[in-house]
Amino acid sequence: MSADTGSDGSGLDGALRDAFDWYPVAKKEFRDAIRSKGLWVLSFLFTALFVIPAARNWWTLRNAQQVPRRLQEFGLQVAISRPYLDIVTLLVPIVVVFAAYAAVSDERTSGSLKVLLSLPFSRRDVIVGKVVGRSAVVGVPLLAALGLTGLFFAVSPFTFKAGVFAWFVLYTVAFTVVFTAVVVSISGAMSTNLRSLAGAGIVYFYLSFGWNALANSIGDVLAQFAGIEGALRWQIVLFVKLLSPTQAYKTLTNSMLGEGAGAATTARYGMFQQGQEAMGTICGDVLGGNPQVRQTMFGNQTVCQTGGSGLPFYFSDPAVFASFLVWIGLAAAISYYTFDRVDL
Repeated sequence: MSADTGSDGSGLDGALRDAFDWYPVAKKEFRDAIRSKGLWVLSFLFTALFVIPAARNWWTLRNAQQVPRRLQEFGLQVAISRPYLDIVTLLVPIVVVFAAYAAVSDERTSGSLKVLLSLPFSRRDVIVGKVVGRSAVVGVPLLAALGLTGLFFAVSPFTFKAGVFAWFVLYTVAFTVVFTAVVVSISGAMSTNLRSLAGAGIVYFYLSFGWNALANSIGDVLAQFAGIEGALRWQIVLFVKLLSPTQAYKTLTNSMLGEGAGAATTARYGMFQQGQEAMGTICGDVLGGNPQVRQTMFGNQTVCQTGGSGLPFYFSDPAVFASFLVWIGLAAAISYYTFDRVDL
C-alpha cells in the first residue's frame, strides 16, 4: 500500500496540484518566504505582539500574593479585550501591509510576472495563488504565536476557557486572512510597489478609523434628504458598520467575550455612541432588546438585553461572520478584474 501512495506529504501535494491550478503559485509564495527569512521575521513580530503581553500578565500574577476571585474568573476575557482587541485591529494590519503589499507589484516591476504568466498559469491563478500563499505566510506564524499565548493563559491564575480562546483564535486568524487578501489584491491592481503601499495604507486607515464616520454620515444624509428616520435609519447605519472587517471583528469578539444569551445583542448595541437619544430605538426596535444597566466584568454598563422579538438573524454572529469572509472573495475579484485588463 505504501508503494502505491508514497509519502503522505507527496500524495497530498500531488492531489492539491491536480485539483487547483493556482496551488503551485501559492506553494512557491510560501517557499520564497521561508528562503527570504520573511516567515521568521513575521514569527518574531507576532510573538512580540501576542506572547509578550500574556507572559507579562503571567509573571505579574504569579508573583502576586493574592489574585481577586473575579479577576481569576474573568481575567481571560479582560485580557483579550484589553489589549488584544487593539493589537489585532491596529497593529496586526500594519504587519500585514508590509508583508503583503509587494506580493504582485514587485514581480510586475521586476519582470518576473511575465515569466510566471508564460507558464501554464492564468492571471486568475496568479491572483488566487498569491492570496492563498501570502495568507499562509502570515497565518502560520500567527497561529504559532497564538498557540504560545494560549499556553501562558493556561498556566496563569486566570480560569482558562478553551472555548473562548478558540473563538478568539478563529476570529483573529480570519481577520488577518481577510486583511491579507485585501492587501494582496491591492498589490495586483497597482503597477508599482509605492502605489501598492500607498493604496494599502489608505485602505488600512479608512477601515480602522474612518468607517464609523462614513456609516454615521450615511444615516445623517438619509434623515436630512430622504426623510428616513427611526428604526430603518439605524438599521441601515448598523448594516454599513458591519460591512467593515475591522468593525465586524470587534463586534464578533465582543459578542464572544460577553455573558449570557444577550451577548450578541449587547455587542451590536456597543457599536453606537452611548448617550445618543436614539439608543432606546436602536436597542428596542433595531435589535429587539431591552436596555438595562447591570454589573459586568468591565463594571457597570448599559447593555441591551435580549427581549421582545430578539436579535434579527441578519445582525446575528453567523451572518456577520459570513459577510466578514465575503471580503476575501470580493477583494480577489476586484483585483482580478483590474489585473486582467492591464498591460504588463
